[in-house]
Amino acid sequence: MKGTRHPGGNRFRVWIARYEQWQPAGYREVPPAAVAVEPAEKGTMSGEEAATYVEAFNRAALGRSGNLWALALPVVVRYEGDPQPGQTIGG
Repeated sequence: MKGTRHPGGNRFRVWIARYEQWQPAGYREVPPAAVAVEPAEKGTMSGEEAATYVEAFNRAALGRSGNLWALALPVVVRYEGDPQPGQTIGG
């Protein structure tokens, strides 16, 4: 996980989700409905990093029970609260 610093491009957050009444046939499948459980990692990932994570997690999930699945969701990184040049920082 490389965190939130990036030179641009699309960013993704991988979430672990729980699903019911669905049987995936392959790691690329997406459940028709799922409930978010927790983020897989802190921060965001590039598309390539997210795809690699999802593939590894979901391949392993195919071989076990538990109804957990990784999903890569596109996100927008916003730097709310970031200081502006010349702004005093701290107390």
